[in-house]
Amino acid sequence: MATAPRPEMQGGGPLRALQAWAAAGLTALILLGGPAFAQTPPEQRSGMAPQGMASQDAVPQDMAPQGEAPLILAPLDAGRQPPTALSLMESGGGGSFSAMDVAPPLTARLPSAPLPVVVELFTSQGCSSCPPADAMLTLLAGKPDVLALSFHVDYWDYLGWADSFATPEFTERQAAYARAAGERSVYTPQMIVAGQDTAVAPGPAQLMGLIDAHLLAPAFLSVQREPTEQGEAIELMPLSDLGGSVDILLVRYAPHRQVDVRAGENRGKSVVYSNVVLEVQHLSRWDGVKPLHMTVRAQQVEDDRFPPDTRHALLVQEMLPPEHLPGAILAAIRLD
Repeated sequence: MATAPRPEMQGGGPLRALQAWAAAGLTALILLGGPAFAQTPPEQRSGMAPQGMASQDAVPQDMAPQGEAPLILAPLDAGRQPPTALSLMESGGGGSFSAMDVAPPLTARLPSAPLPVVVELFTSQGCSSCPPADAMLTLLAGKPDVLALSFHVDYWDYLGWADSFATPEFTERQAAYARAAGERSVYTPQMIVAGQDTAVAPGPAQLMGLIDAHLLAPAFLSVQREPTEQGEAIELMPLSDLGGSVDILLVRYAPHRQVDVRAGENRGKSVVYSNVVLEVQHLSRWDGVKPLHMTVRAQQVEDDRFPPDTRHALLVQEMLPPEHLPGAILAAIRLD
């Protein structure tokens, strides 16, 4: 099971579209069981997914880990398939990550959205194709109507450089997205918009089009926020049938990090990362039927395990039956 092909091709038309796709250098990893591939030579770029890449199954609220949670919760009653080379040749599509491309039209020209659209980038310090995507995410991180999050995966660590931000949990999150979409592989870099839409190496225009579509789409729930003596009171009100269970996730992330990579595919490069996710904490599973009331206390959100510049956001994400795989992100709430 090898990586995505990188043919050397010249000319225009369909072949040029395929060249653009291949130039993105997307690295694929088949999601099948089998032994770890730590001993595979880098030049072969093949192997099997590490064991333990099971779907992320959040803990039901009544079984959530005990201890101080950053939220006081209400009572309990309260398609993305990467295109093939053939499809790219037939459609003339493709594109590649390039932070210098011009992106028409910018969402800044649209009315301000009450809640940001979440863009998740799955990346790795050990992936030579990722720095342009990391730069694109940095541009998105400055937009108020986008919550850009960088999830670092660990399955390329065997190439000689262990990603300092990667965790198995983030790899599992990407693998769960793949299973939800019926995909057999994961790859870097990959961007997922609002938990629903992705494309192989989207250019800025395609990416902004996906973001704009979610900004203009009808909301599935309303979010009310009000400061109180106990903290900030947040109410989630469903506006339609949410179709099943919904997870409330607390995301902790670092706004800016620069890494000097000293080995592996990016040896000698200094790469800037934005909104690097440090932890995703499952807080509750909501039925999505009755309103959910939460009170956020700043002193509970803070944690000595994380650096002082850590920021926080809540994700309200649909969970797809029967395996509780991640689905649409219905709302994102910045807490600081």
